[in-house]
Amino acid sequence: MAFDRIKPNIQILIWLSLLTYLVSYFYLGYYHHRIFLFNTILHESGEYTLLQTIFYASHFLGHIPIYTVLALLFIGIYLSLTPPKFYSRLPKYNWLLPILLIILLLGSLILSKTIFGAEDTAAFIMQQKQGVGIYAEGGAWNLHLPSTLLLLLGMPIYIYLVKRIFHRNIELNPYGILYFSLGIILLVFLTMLLNRNLGATLSFILSNPRYLAHSIRELATFPLTYFPIPLYFMLKAENESNGAAPQQKGIEYGIYILSTLFLCGVFYQANFSLQAGIGNIAQKPAFASSGHLTIPYLLASHYFEHVLDSIYFAILCLWLYALAKKRIINYN
Repeated sequence: MAFDRIKPNIQILIWLSLLTYLVSYFYLGYYHHRIFLFNTILHESGEYTLLQTIFYASHFLGHIPIYTVLALLFIGIYLSLTPPKFYSRLPKYNWLLPILLIILLLGSLILSKTIFGAEDTAAFIMQQKQGVGIYAEGGAWNLHLPSTLLLLLGMPIYIYLVKRIFHRNIELNPYGILYFSLGIILLVFLTMLLNRNLGATLSFILSNPRYLAHSIRELATFPLTYFPIPLYFMLKAENESNGAAPQQKGIEYGIYILSTLFLCGVFYQANFSLQAGIGNIAQKPAFASSGHLTIPYLLASHYFEHVLDSIYFAILCLWLYALAKKRIINYN
């Protein structure tokens, strides 16, 4: 493969995330004809400034369950594709990770109640609210179900490709089963818990243009701002392999199958959303040109809405990885 002929620097992962925010900022500045945007109302609801969007704490608190599940799945898949002898050595200050998580959660709770109010905070946490003025059963959990189901297929592909690109060792093993299984159990349990009529809810969600359009936007967010950061730290200290070729040929065939299914899912969701009209689905703030927001705008503003979420995801992933690495290495 072409991956074997290039040896990019692992810092590309950090730059990928930073450049996503930088390009998004410049696009939003161009759209609003301003250089300094922090006090500019640019959230798609038409209510929050960039600063409020970045620190949208109540929104973040409502997303904790789904990002916890995704972190378990992500690390489970990563461990399952990495031989234990190549697990990277994270910094010696792993004990700081749970402390940082506690600070982030408590700080967000205080910020949420102070800035966004107790009702908004409770509605998001109790999975009753999906966005500004949007209340629905299952809240943020249900809103993310379409993207979560596709990420189950997409995460192995992403991790595999990143490990190939940066010449890291790939080998299928059972060491990620615990995290992956726990993630699947929580996914099923919380979906059943938060929905009174599961069949009708799933049928509605998987055929509703707003949910599917939101899913596509999530799928355009995770690979650029969520996944690169924890992967950078986990891959940084790994030894390079000779071409990073997988030791089991079946891994490549599995990736081809997952890629086919993933692309079919993306095509279905994107096509369904486009047929309904993105401009008709999205919110229509007063500042929207021609009465509706463009797809690039919806993507650019969305990255900033999930800054706190991506920080939580990265810290939790690294902590889960550190715990698993210690347990597995001690076991061996």
